[in-house]
Amino acid sequence: MERVDLVYLWVDGDDPEWQQRKREAMAECGRELPAQAVARGRFVDNQELRYSLRSVEKYAPWVGKVFIVTADQTPKWLNVAHPKVELVSHSQILPSEYLPTFNSSAIEMALTRIEGLSERFLFANDDMFFRCPVGPEFFYTPEGLPIARFARYISTKESLYLGKVRNAQRLVAERFGGEYVRQPHHNVDAYLKSDVNACLEAFEAEAEATCSHRFRQEGEFHRSAWLYYALSQRRAVERVVGRYGAAGSVWERLGCRLRGRYCTDSAEIGIHRGRLAARLAHYNPRIFCLNDTERASDREREEMGGLLERLYPEKSSFEL
Repeated sequence: MERVDLVYLWVDGDDPEWQQRKREAMAECGRELPAQAVARGRFVDNQELRYSLRSVEKYAPWVGKVFIVTADQTPKWLNVAHPKVELVSHSQILPSEYLPTFNSSAIEMALTRIEGLSERFLFANDDMFFRCPVGPEFFYTPEGLPIARFARYISTKESLYLGKVRNAQRLVAERFGGEYVRQPHHNVDAYLKSDVNACLEAFEAEAEATCSHRFRQEGEFHRSAWLYYALSQRRAVERVVGRYGAAGSVWERLGCRLRGRYCTDSAEIGIHRGRLAARLAHYNPRIFCLNDTERASDREREEMGGLLERLYPEKSSFEL
């Protein structure tokens, strides 16, 4: 299989200069912004990227280039001379009139403009981690098509994120047909650059409007549309993340059930509920996300830091 690159979004929300730009942008908006768009948990740096890269080196060393998309920031610990690492500024992929931006959805619309990005690429937030050895076949079929992982259903809760997912489902269904009732499983996603570009071209107006929003808002075009579009074109294979989807055999499933835990492909674990180690052991995922939100406290962030240090104690070559 051809090279598979990995793209991260990263921000240092404790950077005073960045904080000043954010305050100025919020003042210019002239309207109240959704709490989910400006919450501290969306921007605070808990050193997740450091541990995520440790997990990549340990469990997915086959990954090609690692592109880290930032607002002209550099993690102090990052080895920028590493041959696999490339920092990408927002200004390299977004027009100047849309900057500065604090909207991850807007930045995502421009990912395929990264110079040198491979045709097959993975996208991850910095709070996503590999927990065991995972090969390219976890993300792509033998024919090279992405495996699109979905939850068993779409939540009935109302949120900014779910509203965007439902909007993406509607847009793709209206334009290309099909029925899309599941939401993407929140974890590392696999794409084909050419298909993402085709989707962005089909929804050019919607994508451009999203790029112009400095903060996340309702009704935006969301990258979940890339997965629905790929399914509509039969350019991806759907996989529903089940309780025992990563189990290698019937006996392994039985062992998991007897021990009272799952064996999942991936798991999203909100840190605001605590008991992170126990919940991680319960889901027993191959890859996982530790999601920091507006509901999380500094104590829970400290718990997350301790867990990551226990899971990935060895310094990687990505670090100075």
